Amino acid sequence: MKRKLSTAVLILAVIVGGIVGVQQYQLYQTKKYSPAEVASYNNNAINIEVTYSRPFKKDREIFGKLVPYGKWWRTGANEATTIRLSRDVSFSGKTLKAGFYSLITFPGETEWEIVFNNQIHDWGTVYTPEDDVLRVSAKVESLPEVVEQFTIDFSEENGSPVLIMAWDKTKVSTPFKVL
Repeated sequence: MKRKLSTAVLILAVIVGGIVGVQQYQLYQTKKYSPAEVASYNNNAINIEVTYSRPFKKDREIFGKLVPYGKWWRTGANEATTIRLSRDVSFSGKTLKAGFYSLITFPGETEWEIVFNNQIHDWGTVYTPEDDVLRVSAKVESLPEVVEQFTIDFSEENGSPVLIMAWDKTKVSTPFKVL
């Protein structure tokens, strides 16, 4: 009886180990093509971190094709893109409280809607609009050179911090103020 139980436990362990191994391999393969990145903005007043994955253009038509206009996008690849703020900030005069949010966008040809959402869903394949905390609009700027890999970054323009997203020949930026 003990031998049958030991064999059953061993078989179960092999099956579970195989499933976990396959999942880890798939995650590794996906991250190889869209590696994870953290964009940070730090000064004496605030710390902001955006965690996202960076897909490559690879000769594809990005906005309007791979990423359709007017539909929600996880703003990167793989897991949901997230933003963590140590203090309250203001985008376009609208307050976003310190906290941890998913960062979702609705790309458009001339303007993007940037959404901060309370839910952090696995793999960025679910969006729950009822959990939106803040929506802001940002103008699209056409770039002279191609940005091969999707990039989120921070800069300062006219003395104000700016959140920037760029890919292909598209750049979207939105200034914010620390409250």
